[in-house]
Amino acid sequence: MSQTPKKSNPMLVPSLKAIVIGAISYSDSSKVVKVLTQEYGILPVFVRVSKKTSVLWHPLATLELSEVKRKNSNSLATFKGVERASSAIETLRDPKRTALAFFLSEFLEKSVPEGTHIDGVFDVIEEAVCLLENDKHVANLHFYAIAKVILALGLMPENTGDSSHSLHLETGEWHDVKPLLSKTSYLLKYDLAELMIKIPGMDFVNIRNLRLNQNERKELLLAMVMFIQLHHAGLREIKSYEVLETIFD
Repeated sequence: MSQTPKKSNPMLVPSLKAIVIGAISYSDSSKVVKVLTQEYGILPVFVRVSKKTSVLWHPLATLELSEVKRKNSNSLATFKGVERASSAIETLRDPKRTALAFFLSEFLEKSVPEGTHIDGVFDVIEEAVCLLENDKHVANLHFYAIAKVILALGLMPENTGDSSHSLHLETGEWHDVKPLLSKTSYLLKYDLAELMIKIPGMDFVNIRNLRLNQNERKELLLAMVMFIQLHHAGLREIKSYEVLETIFD
């Protein structure tokens, strides 16, 4: 669950690894970028746009920021230097990998509150970034990453309940009712809930063998996103999902 940052503001650190999860334009020559960090959770960072560095700030880019400062929890963080902490050649070259990067970054931005430290989430996403760039089979990476985020947030049910039950995503409890997943009903059917619980314990090499039809893939993915949002940021649409669904159809 959400925790207060480990280190109090004002913030001054010589070096900080950060993963880009979102950005909005601030002016013609600057923007505010949201980054995920191990030490401080999600931080808003003020970025001056230049031809030299603009290509660095893409979704799920892993960067090393130097001389990072932040006056208080209501201000934007600033930095003196930036460089890549890991390669993103394949992620930017392959449309499928790019779509996954956009989806996972938007999911994080819209599901995890800004300004809080969340144990384990950075490690999960850093692993996902590495797999996205280096693994040959990434079609199910988003299932793997989001299920592990659910576990890291402490939301994952400890047991699978009865096979006749549905998992209520708002409470995390099992109910003896028919499943119905919609904008107003949060009941996930047993088979998909059971799979969600099992995924974090699976090796990624086995994730490629998930046997789900198109409707099941959509229901499981949206249910996992909904599960996190209901407990953190509130329900918000992930617009990049449609592109992801089209590319992997």
